[in-house]
Amino acid sequence: MKKLLILGANPETVSLVLKAREMGIYTIVTDYDPGAFAKKYADQAENVNAVDVDALVELARREKVDGVVVGVAEALLPAYCMVCERLGMPAYSDAGTFDIMTRKDLFKEKCREYGVPTIREYSPDDTGSIVYPVIVKPVDSCSSKGITVCHSREGLNKAVEYALEFSRSGRFLIEEYMDGDEVVAYYVMQDGEPIFVGMCDRYTYKARKELVQLPTSYIFPSRYIGSYIRVQDQAVKNMIKGLGLNNGSIFFQCFVDKEGTVRVYEPGYRLNGAQEHLLISRLSGIDAKELYINYALYGRVAEKRLASLSDPVPSKMSCKLSPIVRTGRISRICGLDEIRKMPEVVDIRPSYNEGDTVTGEGTLKQVVCRFFIISGSSSQLKDSIDRIQKLFHVYDDKDEEMLTGLFDTSVMDEAY
Repeated sequence: MKKLLILGANPETVSLVLKAREMGIYTIVTDYDPGAFAKKYADQAENVNAVDVDALVELARREKVDGVVVGVAEALLPAYCMVCERLGMPAYSDAGTFDIMTRKDLFKEKCREYGVPTIREYSPDDTGSIVYPVIVKPVDSCSSKGITVCHSREGLNKAVEYALEFSRSGRFLIEEYMDGDEVVAYYVMQDGEPIFVGMCDRYTYKARKELVQLPTSYIFPSRYIGSYIRVQDQAVKNMIKGLGLNNGSIFFQCFVDKEGTVRVYEPGYRLNGAQEHLLISRLSGIDAKELYINYALYGRVAEKRLASLSDPVPSKMSCKLSPIVRTGRISRICGLDEIRKMPEVVDIRPSYNEGDTVTGEGTLKQVVCRFFIISGSSSQLKDSIDRIQKLFHVYDDKDEEMLTGLFDTSVMDEAY
């Protein structure tokens, strides 16, 4: 039996662990936190910090692992590269490329180089030219950490200080605040060939004006997918090739401006933490989790040609529903058993257990669970979402509802 070392054990890594076990692979999950969420799903749990390269190499050699894979945490990618290099095992990319793909400023330079539309940014040295509102963010953080929406010059310095708290490089961006529609485009790469596999509309909720928008629902396929394929897809593929992203998967977060142009603002060259791969794999047969596992163990993502499987505009509609809760301690989670019985619900991925505490207001830590739904039509999908939101409840120690900002399905009537 092959042995796979998985770095990081956050809740979003559970699906990767389960996929490896389903493939008959022995899984060793390591994380500095003894109680990390994904550990209980693995064959073996270790408490080695996933950025401690020496300790990871020692662990891998002691356990005679056959491959190493990173979960969904961007911060672990540099350690992952070094561990693979020390062990002589396949890594799907190198440290220099990961630096570009995890630095928002460097990535946007590449977008401009390859003619991929991106979002306007302002120089920190020329604050007089800024048109508010703007969004201030660290260049090298993820999961909405360190981000502030700034509505005036008075709040800019505070927003910059907050961004720098989450920046490893001590750098930040000031960008035009986009309030248009959001979309996410998904690609996989096989031996240098970029393959477009899907695109969704991302619906969000904002608790307060200074906080960033948090996702409540992702609807596939996006209503913008036709224009994206005609206008942006080839430029994005050229950029993927030019950057040397030969294997793995990548997603691009984008805004649609008032003229209908899809503007890319952030990539994720890794397994997607929001886990839309659970829908794409069901609809196309292309499973990003398998690609990373195969590459770690065999140095190739797949035997078959993936481009022949891709179906970015499927006949069925699907949704990843991401209910958000306010911060606090979770006392009860209700409705999951009933929701699991719904045939259109193909997967459920909780982020918390009863008794856990939700922290990190304004970040993705407020996503309490993810529901994955596939339906034949827009109306059927809407009915399924409404039923889930009626059944699902999260209560705190005072027995008060913690759910907030539920997805308003009425937008689906006009959009789809």
